[in-house]
Amino acid sequence: MRKAATLLLFAFILYFMALPVDSCRSEPKEGESVLVGRVSFVEGQLLRYVPEEKDWVATVKDAPFGLDDAMYSGDDGRAEFVMPNSTWARIGGDTQIQMITLKGDLTEMDIAAGISRFYNRSSKGIVKVTTPFGYVTGQPGSSFDLYVGDESVEVIALKGGVDFIHESDNSKYPVVPGSSSLVADSRQAVAGEGNVDADWDDWNLDRDNLWSKRVQVKGESVRYLPEGLHDEAYTLEENGRWERVYYEGGYRTFWRPSNVGPGWAPFTVGRWTEWYGDNCWIPDEPFGYVTHHYGNWVYAGSYWYWAPPVVHVSVGVGPFLGVGFGWYPGRVGWLYSGVNVGWFPLGWSEPYYCHRYWGPRGFVVGNVAAVNININRFAYINHAVVINQNHFFNVNNYNSVRITNINRTTIINNYHASPVVNNNVINNYNGNRQRYDFTNAAVTNKPHDSVLGRIQHNQQVAALGARGLNAGAVRQNVSRARWGTLGKGGAVQPPRISNKLVPANQTGKPRSEVNFGQRELKQKGKQPQHVQPQSGQRGKSNLRQGAQQGQKGQAMGAQRKSRSERVSRPGEMGQSRAQSRQMQQGQRGTRQGSQMRQDRVRKPSREQMQRGQRGTRQGTQMRQDRMRQPSKDRMQGGNPGRRQGGPQGQQQRMGRQPQGHQGPARGAEGGGRQK
Repeated sequence: MRKAATLLLFAFILYFMALPVDSCRSEPKEGESVLVGRVSFVEGQLLRYVPEEKDWVATVKDAPFGLDDAMYSGDDGRAEFVMPNSTWARIGGDTQIQMITLKGDLTEMDIAAGISRFYNRSSKGIVKVTTPFGYVTGQPGSSFDLYVGDESVEVIALKGGVDFIHESDNSKYPVVPGSSSLVADSRQAVAGEGNVDADWDDWNLDRDNLWSKRVQVKGESVRYLPEGLHDEAYTLEENGRWERVYYEGGYRTFWRPSNVGPGWAPFTVGRWTEWYGDNCWIPDEPFGYVTHHYGNWVYAGSYWYWAPPVVHVSVGVGPFLGVGFGWYPGRVGWLYSGVNVGWFPLGWSEPYYCHRYWGPRGFVVGNVAAVNININRFAYINHAVVINQNHFFNVNNYNSVRITNINRTTIINNYHASPVVNNNVINNYNGNRQRYDFTNAAVTNKPHDSVLGRIQHNQQVAALGARGLNAGAVRQNVSRARWGTLGKGGAVQPPRISNKLVPANQTGKPRSEVNFGQRELKQKGKQPQHVQPQSGQRGKSNLRQGAQQGQKGQAMGAQRKSRSERVSRPGEMGQSRAQSRQMQQGQRGTRQGSQMRQDRVRKPSREQMQRGQRGTRQGTQMRQDRMRQPSKDRMQGGNPGRRQGGPQGQQQRMGRQPQGHQGPARGAEGGGRQK
């Protein structure tokens, strides 16, 4: 009997092992949604490093910025980055910036060279910015400037709590707004003047004023958007309106664009580019970023509406659909036939196939051939955008090259569905380098290959666990760092930077054969406008005093710890009975003393009560006398003290208590007013 049961169990296991395993499971394990920032402003040229090609391409406004993206600005370039966790970053010319970690409570970036400004507008998160000389942390409500040169870095606190941790010995230096800055090289740190670059600060103030006007335009959009997208509310208010629409058995609140032409459809005005393995939509409309990377498009009546994402997903009840809060490269389905390629918006509950998990309802594809897709089951295939594949990479508006007279019947009978874009969908797709382009603009100058070392270093840092960090872990690391000692002023030179941009055909030349022009990062210094300036000597004194107080506090903490360890030894295993009795007597004495103090607070003495009663009676009598008998000045209709500004009038204006009344505190001490 036992043998038969064993054989039956073995056959059962072999049966399940023989079942085919689909590389794209119908219900994959959902991980943490990926947070992605965006390029909110570009002036000049901004380049993105493409690891797959080991090359640089020009990027544009509303391009994504996340994972371990590395960017490099042109000589006269400037850029702004907005993250969905209420942190911002801006960079000037000749600046290399790279994302390392982006989470709800942590933004970690790297500035290898150049000038930058960071804002932590969150309530609980922290900003960490690494440099070749150490890293800077900014607490909630903080902002700071970084000037990273070839041999030194300068940190200027503009607002809130900012700390610098030196790379050489993990020493900590607080940087105070309105005080001096901190200048450090690979060996030491000194106090700086605290001046910012004038042109750089003026540009930032202009951007700040622009955003101040934008956030004032809130309207209904702030009510319907998750907190992480509140910065994007102005785009919806300026380019559309919210409407109640009957959809799938109930009335829903959707947003509809108003500044578009008749027959407008999503995923038409813009272009596709490959970003971390998946095709990403780069919009060319002012409202395109938030509406094409979050939420979902639905078709109701004769219009396209945008359904906003929700943080807590239910089953499509209430005024919204159950569209989870997550960023997606572009929620579309793909189809192809011969030289034609097409795409269509996915329904809110339809699966999104991708090479990397991005968020809810994402299905990661391993083996494309193993994924069987029934093209007839998609809701919006009759709204597919179909073009010749030769136009896929080089246009910013697919309406001009869209093939007309494509309907549902034509697609079902003549087209095939594909989970992702590959060589089957577009001929020689994997070998076409244009798939990484964000724009058709030519790139004549690119960063020298010497900058790649820092990029690869940051990629290794991220792979070795930096993405496992959170705000609490960063704060703990900062608190454990020992306080540093400032060196003598002038021992560290101000940051100077080399221009690493060279002609595209010279990026691989040895450094000895390339002439990198060098310049100071600050051309014209001035005090920051949005902090109260202090004198240089006072600022240096504050920075030095902060470090000294930190060192003193650290030493006192160590002494208290040592005393605590000595006091705790009697409680160890070898404690004698006499010591135990002494400790018990001490505890009883402490409790008795505490009880006596509480009794004294609760029970005032007889003398105190008598004094309080006398004071209360005297104060009451004086008030009654004044009410019955006005003063000589009042009878004469004047108040010399008030008119002349003398002591009497001054006492009255300050609300000074009469001398016969000792105030509420004394009244309480005396037991209050007695009848």
